[in-house]
Amino acid sequence: MLEPIFFASAALLIYHYVLYPAIVVILSKCWRMPRTIPLDAPPRVSFIVAAYNEEKVIAAKLRNTLELAYPPDRLEVLVVSDGSSDGTEAIVRSFASRGVISLHQAERRGKTAALNRAVEHATGEFVVFSDANNDFSRDALVRLLSHFVDSGVGGVCGAKRIRQAEGRQSSVGDGLYWRYESALKLAESRIGNITGADGEIFAVRRSLYRPVPEYIINDDAQITLDIVRQGFSVRYEPSAQSFELASIEIKDDFYVKVRMVAGGFQTIVENAGMLFPMRSWFAWAFFSHKTLRWLAPLFLLIAFTSSAMLARQQIYLLVLVTQLVFYGVAAIGYVRIARGALPLAVYVPLYFTAMNLAALGGLIRFLRRRQTVQWRKAQR
Repeated sequence: MLEPIFFASAALLIYHYVLYPAIVVILSKCWRMPRTIPLDAPPRVSFIVAAYNEEKVIAAKLRNTLELAYPPDRLEVLVVSDGSSDGTEAIVRSFASRGVISLHQAERRGKTAALNRAVEHATGEFVVFSDANNDFSRDALVRLLSHFVDSGVGGVCGAKRIRQAEGRQSSVGDGLYWRYESALKLAESRIGNITGADGEIFAVRRSLYRPVPEYIINDDAQITLDIVRQGFSVRYEPSAQSFELASIEIKDDFYVKVRMVAGGFQTIVENAGMLFPMRSWFAWAFFSHKTLRWLAPLFLLIAFTSSAMLARQQIYLLVLVTQLVFYGVAAIGYVRIARGALPLAVYVPLYFTAMNLAALGGLIRFLRRRQTVQWRKAQR
């Protein structure tokens, strides 16, 4: 039984990391790029920023937002800083003369509750969600909104870019990951739907927004699924870009990944009737892109254990040694990264291993029901 178990786990890993991306990219070549033309008249847009203790970055975020290439009289800026105990709220109020609206309240109920409250106050035909620690390219709003000329489009996600910066351990890993994600999202979008929008830069028809239950962790994933469930598509626009710095330490990325994966399994359970059985292209793509990614650490553990138990055979011994070398290099990277930048050949195994360990932690946290909508903030 060990050989079939090994081959099944290895096949799922190869399918997720190699075959599915290749299949989607090839299939996407058969579709024309969606039509994107500016709307006849700029619609009213509500730009929503959820901020919790963001005094270090919120002023720069608001300046960036107010300088976007979009008519000021058609842009409503709302900041929800619920529970902030630093100077975030005072900084937001200092922008009131420039039209920024503060929706602060003392109680911290989590980002999902904050977004629901902000959308209730929004007056725009479209809402654009963003984070406090990222900047938009100047034409990002125009690029995002150009897709809504198609009445079948319910949401548009822009591209997340990582600024390279010395002293930030996650810059290289995050940069590689988001370039990979961008290519995959673009291919999925050309076929019909991306499998999950990024809340850092996400435009939505306000009429399609459904209040997200406050216990939901991954609000952007739930909003995506709600739009698709209503029969509308969610597209990807790589020219609409948001820029942010990576985490200072990989351990910050680790904790973010734990939370996101715990939220990912929650998303699957909450939307099981839509995702299983896989009767639609979206369900198949979601399983291939998202579900298998969150389950990858289990397959890696199974592949390692089964190959170790089969190591009397030369081929499995070779596979085992290859894995040991890979994880050994990752361990060396973990020990050395505090001293400075690592060679790519060392950094990639470290980052890959750390993120899969985090995914395993997310699964355990989900099964133990230990994750909440409130989380540990990364250092800015």
